[in-house]
Amino acid sequence: AFAPPAYEFSDTVPAPAGSDPGDTVTVSLAVLGTWFDATQTYPGGQTHAVQVTLPADQCAPGTGRFTGGGHQITAAGIKITRGLTIHCDLRLSNNLEINWLGNKFHMTQHVSTTECTDADAILQPPPAAPLDTLIGVGIGRYNGDDGFTIEFTLVDGGEPGVNDKMAIKIFETANPANVVLNVPLQNLTGGNLQAHFDQPHRNR
Repeated sequence: AFAPPAYEFSDTVPAPAGSDPGDTVTVSLAVLGTWFDATQTYPGGQTHAVQVTLPADQCAPGTGRFTGGGHQITAAGIKITRGLTIHCDLRLSNNLEINWLGNKFHMTQHVSTTECTDADAILQPPPAAPLDTLIGVGIGRYNGDDGFTIEFTLVDGGEPGVNDKMAIKIFETANPANVVLNVPLQNLTGGNLQAHFDQPHRNR
């Protein structure tokens, strides 16, 4: 996808044959045809390359997802609530909503990037799942305004959820210094984050 407001690429790409966890690979992208936004038309031909380090512990692409909700109370006493369904792939059938102090963030576009891992040190079951941690980046609305990015980490630490963790950072996409919420990775104070094997969902 190549979508506003930041016009960033998002997609899934298989790791090169023969690559191993920990290897650094280069992903190159190119716009082959014309494209346009609300103000002008672009002729295409733009290119971009990014280096990606393959995670040490990987689950198969598209085979895992997270669901859940609950809340955290920050060191400042702020209660953060959330509800989510996030897949390990970059398809559209994802949902993430964060609420705090009368504020609301709702993810509205593709998850830009995801990294799903399964660490031996984290005892995630039940139920069995191919991951225990999901790290993602997405685009959405803050208090109804477009143009905000969320970076988040989800950890399923097993039942009944007291060891589940989440980190959240929400900022203005065009001005990353404008951070509206920053919660370091910490345990939930209520609710549950649950890792699952994936299920079929819309590919659009």
